[in-house]
Amino acid sequence: MDDKKFEILKTEFLLTQQQMDKYDQFSITTKTWAVTLWVASSGWAFQSGKKEVLFLSIALILAFWFFDGISKTFRTNYKKRRDEIAILLRKVFHGEALSGEESAPKLPSYSLKGIFTNSFLLHLSLPYIVFLLLSLAFFFMK
Repeated sequence: MDDKKFEILKTEFLLTQQQMDKYDQFSITTKTWAVTLWVASSGWAFQSGKKEVLFLSIALILAFWFFDGISKTFRTNYKKRRDEIAILLRKVFHGEALSGEESAPKLPSYSLKGIFTNSFLLHLSLPYIVFLLLSLAFFFMK
């Protein structure tokens, strides 16, 4: 493998890692906004005495949950590509010949099914489920 192909793979590895970091940060920001707006809308519901406002908090949580699922899907797809590149770089590092079918750069693909699958992973969905259950409990308590 010549140095140019190696540099392309190395650069793609770094870029995919940067994308993963970006989506990690986006996920944290999404959760932060979800909590902030959920607390604000729930507080508004209690202050105004109108339990229908809790539906706003439920809608907000569902919207942020969906956005977080999209972010997780993008991150997962970039992680798959980064792992593929890591295997190729490991082969090069150990002096093994590549098959010649490898290509770089190669952008990941996305599917709507992946978004819904990733949205229900426990570590992603748990905070949103808790807020939904709290909103429903507040609704039926009033």
